[in-house]
Amino acid sequence: MRTALALIGMLALGGCASVMPEDATDAPMTYACADGKRFTAAYALKGDEVRVIAGGMSYSLPHMRSASGARYARAGVELATKGDAALLDGAAGGPYRDCQTG
Repeated sequence: MRTALALIGMLALGGCASVMPEDATDAPMTYACADGKRFTAAYALKGDEVRVIAGGMSYSLPHMRSASGARYARAGVELATKGDAALLDGAAGGPYRDCQTG
């Protein structure tokens, strides 16, 4: 009887485990650019999009095919990254060139 109760208790606790929402993002990363400009990017944990905040505007960019690194783009706004380096075109206050995470 004790074994059955312990098993029921473990199953009940398992049902309480938290599940990440579909649109969950990693912690936002700040990019500092050579010309003193900055922007932030929060990448979806699934890797299919990024939320960029630049020049006081927010952009949701879907992941696109890339030969090297990662590329996200929509409606003339494009973020290209490789390692810690990034460039952002088409966003308010841009272009953002020679950017690095810190």
